[in-house]
Amino acid sequence: MTPTSQFGRKATLVVSQGEVGLDLSELRFTFRVSQGDVQSPNNARIKIYNLADTTSDKIRKEFSRVTLQAGYESSFGIIFDGTIKQFYKGRENATDKFLEILAAEADIGYNFGVVNASIAAGSSLINRVNAAASAMGVGVGDIAQPTGGVLPRGKVLFGMARDLMRQEAASQVASWTIQDGKVQVTSLTGYRPGEAVVLNSGSGMVGIPEATEEGVRVSCLLNPKLRVGTRFQINQNDINQIIQQNPDAAPIPFNQWTGLQLLASVAQDGFYRLFVVEHEGDTRGQQWNSHLIGLSINQALQQVKPYG
Repeated sequence: MTPTSQFGRKATLVVSQGEVGLDLSELRFTFRVSQGDVQSPNNARIKIYNLADTTSDKIRKEFSRVTLQAGYESSFGIIFDGTIKQFYKGRENATDKFLEILAAEADIGYNFGVVNASIAAGSSLINRVNAAASAMGVGVGDIAQPTGGVLPRGKVLFGMARDLMRQEAASQVASWTIQDGKVQVTSLTGYRPGEAVVLNSGSGMVGIPEATEEGVRVSCLLNPKLRVGTRFQINQNDINQIIQQNPDAAPIPFNQWTGLQLLASVAQDGFYRLFVVEHEGDTRGQQWNSHLIGLSINQALQQVKPYG
């Protein structure tokens, strides 16, 4: 995003059932969407204010899906599309009542999808991923370049689709997750294709990035282009970090038993793989941000370098 694009907030909120939907975009609502490079489904909490009782009842009885888009006029897109799991109805004060929606993305397929298929000899990783994705009712997105995994004989696949995906991802030294309604398989030392999102004071970065034990944490103005597994870029000098007195010494260990460094590495060229993103906003308030956690990437080796 350029500085001129950080104006004109835009958000839409639609609940639906099949082809029938109800647009709630003109009402005040707040949201927090959590997405991560983990196997469990993404989730969202959306709070809608001052609905008429008849509308609130209609939503609870007739709709099972929620789609949220957010961003700015020139950078706008879907940040959550999933199944409604629960409602929470109440009041914040004497005048403001709310209906809160708790939703998850593709959790039904994740929890109940069963593979029951036969694959022929010579099948590859993509064949097995396709079988698992089909059982979960989702599509197939970016798949890491497979290292082996071609079966010399046919095989019967039976069991939970998520278990099959765990096995296949582990065999490829990769992680798997469902993002944007599609299975994504990303090498633990790589990242998904696409242009890196550049974050600085002119493109929407908020506050000061910091190197922590979880990774490099940074916040920015809400940006729907930030996708789990892709890259973002921050100037190394913008990041708060601990510097050892002796640069030639071994990394500061987490403790004497693990030998792990306490803080995540900082990339010299500023490229990071996005592991966690949380979008939060208020259509009538100040909050309109994305919060990120990333691990450094060695661009020369095309590898993620978490620590050390």
